[in-house]
Amino acid sequence: MKPETGTNLKKILLLSFLIILLLINLISETEFSGYYENRFFLIFSTGNIDSGDNKILTGDYNRLRLKLKSTPSDKIKVNLAVDFFSIYGSLMTPAGLNENTTVDQIDPNEQIDIDRVYVDMYFKHFDLSIGKQRIAMGVSYLWAPLDIFNRVNFLEPKEEKPGVNAIKLYAPLGKNKSVTAVFLPDEDIGSSGKALRFNWTFFNIDSGITYINGYSIYKDVVGVDLRGENFIGWWIEYGSFKTLSETYSKFVLGVDYTFPVGTGLYWMSEYLYDNSGEADFNNYDYDLVREGTRFTLGRKYLFSMLRYGMSDFASLSISYIGNIDDGSFLLNPAFSYELFQNVSITSGLYIPMGKSGGELNKQNTGAFFLWLKINF
Repeated sequence: MKPETGTNLKKILLLSFLIILLLINLISETEFSGYYENRFFLIFSTGNIDSGDNKILTGDYNRLRLKLKSTPSDKIKVNLAVDFFSIYGSLMTPAGLNENTTVDQIDPNEQIDIDRVYVDMYFKHFDLSIGKQRIAMGVSYLWAPLDIFNRVNFLEPKEEKPGVNAIKLYAPLGKNKSVTAVFLPDEDIGSSGKALRFNWTFFNIDSGITYINGYSIYKDVVGVDLRGENFIGWWIEYGSFKTLSETYSKFVLGVDYTFPVGTGLYWMSEYLYDNSGEADFNNYDYDLVREGTRFTLGRKYLFSMLRYGMSDFASLSISYIGNIDDGSFLLNPAFSYELFQNVSITSGLYIPMGKSGGELNKQNTGAFFLWLKINF
């Protein structure tokens, strides 16, 4: 398919969805919401300035996300989320690298993305969701080994996760128990993904068992997670993964606590162990990161964050992401301020440090960023 054909098809589909929802709005209650965000970057070298490679690069990212929810009846809800993008210059990638990205180089199909389009149906004993929707598994904050439907983004752990085409059934099984079944259609039943997750609570501990079969590169995924609070919050997530070429496991241990300092000093840390990673950083294959096949290359990682609310409108934070194996790490100090109601700015730095040439300091490249977000 030619790029022009794909662009026209997306525009036709987008227009069709909007027309359908506007028609639904005439006979049902429709909620419109969304946000606009602008992200400006200055990308700089943190290495030897005498090397001659000390040019400061710029990047600018614009995103308008429109969300519509229509309720034709109390048993049905139609959901749509559409993203409009424009990207200029150079941006930081989750691996801490930079890449030149201009409007001329971007596939036009990436400028408009129908990220969510699904219907929720509520029955007496279960709920059913059909279409392109958010699917999430596990409980961890950043490393999320069981959440194979989404990428790990070092630079923004809570980024908007993309939707996937799926049929999801959720059913409560009495008090504090539930089951979620997911079918991700592909060309045939054999190549389609299937997932099953059981949740229950005992002794104030939220527990889950997950099984995923036939999705992406994974033949089988089996996982368990626990989350509770005993003076401090804690969570554990473990997954066993089987692909066509290997079998491996991942383990996450996380804790968090709010210290009674001022308006509250929040601390959170997560440790990841991945035995499929390389023990020697000289064996790292960065193409796997660029392709999205892997999000980490080593075995042991630590993420830690401190956030202090200076007032109802302003907060300071600093995050640490470290590859324990090769000694490289990334610091992310940031300041957020609410300019007006529903309008906020965030400014900060990504500073690669530690062993030069390590995974998180491969190019000695850092960034200053200034983000504006308007919710409506």
